[in-house]
Amino acid sequence: MRKLIFLLLVFVSFVANAQTRSRFEQEVSVGGSVGLNMSQVRFLHNDLMNSNQLGELGWTKGVTAGVSMRYIAQKHFGVQLEVNYAQCGWYEKYENKGGGSVFVNGVDLTGKVIEQDLSYINIPLLAHIYFGNDFRFFVNFGPKIGFLIDEGDKCDDPDIKSALIENDPRVREDIEESKFDYSLCAGCGFEVNLGKVKTLAEFRWMYGLQDVYPHERDDAFQRSNNQNLAFTLCVFLPVAKFHSN
Repeated sequence: MRKLIFLLLVFVSFVANAQTRSRFEQEVSVGGSVGLNMSQVRFLHNDLMNSNQLGELGWTKGVTAGVSMRYIAQKHFGVQLEVNYAQCGWYEKYENKGGGSVFVNGVDLTGKVIEQDLSYINIPLLAHIYFGNDFRFFVNFGPKIGFLIDEGDKCDDPDIKSALIENDPRVREDIEESKFDYSLCAGCGFEVNLGKVKTLAEFRWMYGLQDVYPHERDDAFQRSNNQNLAFTLCVFLPVAKFHSN
């Protein structure tokens, strides 16, 4: 009888502990972020013989800022939705690494710079995986859609225009950039729980799947996709908590 009571107590204790472990405090938070965005557009010419018409690729710098909502559904996993403004673009400088001048269609472009600013509203939907409690390491990844809302002036350098105007959409006023962009995102960072608020720092990489410029067989480029690196600081405020069995 004593053994039966003992086994019953052990069983009840085990069930109670299992139920306690299975209960998890789900959380909904809202937040805001601001950071530095570095971007470029990777150009691949349709005719590789004309690849000398592409300068040395560089990164442009801009700001990014936005708002976020995060739902922690279970231990180590959540979903994060964001709406961000991002200053993007591209930059090229014509230089001959071996020395000498760079000629395109008979025009000397040595030292010339061609660039453009592109501003987007981006909406990422991300899976959020984290490890830790008050101090957490996390990984975010998922798709992003973007909408082009503003663009800088096209190239106004007469030398560059005269060299590239025939077949380069980047200097032609009659060619418009794609107003829509979709990308894949992946980032990592850390989060610190300060009580009422949580602060985060994140590095994020974004790879565009949509071309900025036309890419048919008779167009200048077969690829012209966005790439971005961003470093952001974010503050989250929990607005709702509830338990789930």
